[in-house]
Amino acid sequence: MFLTAASEIAPGQWVDMALTRTVGMKGIWLLVYVSGLMFVMRHFAGPLAHKLSPVGLLWISACSLRSVWLLLSIANSKINGLLAATVWGIGVCYMWPTMLAAASERFPRGGALLMGLMGTAGTLSIYFVLPQMGHIFDQAKVRAADGEEAFKALSGARLNEVLAYASQHSFRVVAILPAILLIVFGSIWFYDKARGGYKPVKILAETPVQPQVET
Repeated sequence: MFLTAASEIAPGQWVDMALTRTVGMKGIWLLVYVSGLMFVMRHFAGPLAHKLSPVGLLWISACSLRSVWLLLSIANSKINGLLAATVWGIGVCYMWPTMLAAASERFPRGGALLMGLMGTAGTLSIYFVLPQMGHIFDQAKVRAADGEEAFKALSGARLNEVLAYASQHSFRVVAILPAILLIVFGSIWFYDKARGGYKPVKILAETPVQPQVET
């Protein structure tokens, strides 16, 4: 869950700025497009999870996120930006809710405590990863400007060029996170398939034994 939230939510804070500066796409249209895409895609979550298994769906999502961060690192036109936004919407659409569903399905005795711990792990991930992304971004922009003082003196087109480079560099670095998830989810998915497919754990309610009364 820590890596999932780091791959899904933390970089999403930077997508708006990257596409706005790189391809000239306004953030509000990006938000409307991706939200609509997620609304449609989530209607197919049940059939996809049933066909692929929840872990398989997580693997597909991680693959999409790995692709989108690489696409964002090279996006230089409106077409590339729209393609990156589409893959991003598909990638982030299922990850958080599917992670919760997979955890509750595999560890049903965890109950509400497990769900709370999962949410906490995701929140802590954002807390730690987002500042690190900012640090990577700051280092990249200073390096691209040939020094901190030189960066402070930038303006206009040159400033946009440096910030666009820093955004793209940050996405290339963060792309390693979904790559790790591909290995983790892929291993679990392969293990389940080797055992004939994953079967959800079912907890049967205990039926109280009625005392026998002799007459």
